[in-house]
Amino acid sequence: MKTKEFLLKLRQYWLENEVPNITDENAEFLTDLIKKNDVRNILEIWTANGYSTICFADILKDVSWHITSIEFSINSHNQAKENIKEVWLEDTCNLLHGQALDIIPTFEDKSFDFVFIDWMKRRSKDFLELSWPKTKDWWMIVIDDVIKFKQKMIWLYEYLEEKWIGYEVLKIDIDDGIMIIRK
Repeated sequence: MKTKEFLLKLRQYWLENEVPNITDENAEFLTDLIKKNDVRNILEIWTANGYSTICFADILKDVSWHITSIEFSINSHNQAKENIKEVWLEDTCNLLHGQALDIIPTFEDKSFDFVFIDWMKRRSKDFLELSWPKTKDWWMIVIDDVIKFKQKMIWLYEYLEEKWIGYEVLKIDIDDGIMIIRK
C-alpha cells in the first residue's frame, strides 16, 4: 500500500477511535517546515500510532534521514510498529518504548536537527531541557498544543523567559497552535 493511501486509512482509524494525533493542518505545516529546513534526523516525543512519524517519513523518503520516536504506552507503541512496518519504514524509523525522560539522556549529544514534542504538556520544559544538548548546532524544536494547554505548560513559559530563549507561537489549526524554538 502506498504511504498516502495508508495515511488516509490511518487518519480514518484515529478519527473513529479518538486517537489524539496531529491535525491535518499541523501535519502539512510541519512537513513543509521539515522540507524547507533540510531536516535529516528527527526526535519525536510521543509516537501514538505512528501517524505523524509516517507523515514526516513520507516527505523525507528521497534523502538520507532517520526518525527516533518515543512512546510510553505499550499498546500505542506496538500499533505504531505495525503501522511503520506496513509502509516499509522500519529501517529508518527507530520506535522506542518507555518514558522519554529516561530515554532522552541516553542519546548521543548533538545528533538531532529537529525535535517534535507532543506529549505530557506539564513536562514540556523537562523534554526541552533534555533535548537541547542532544541537538546539532543548528536545530529546531517544535512543541504542539501550546495555546489550548498553556496553563499546563506554565513552567515551560517561565523557563523560556528566565533563560531568555526566543520562541514563536503560531496558530496552525482552528483551536490550537505550535511553538517553534530555533537555535
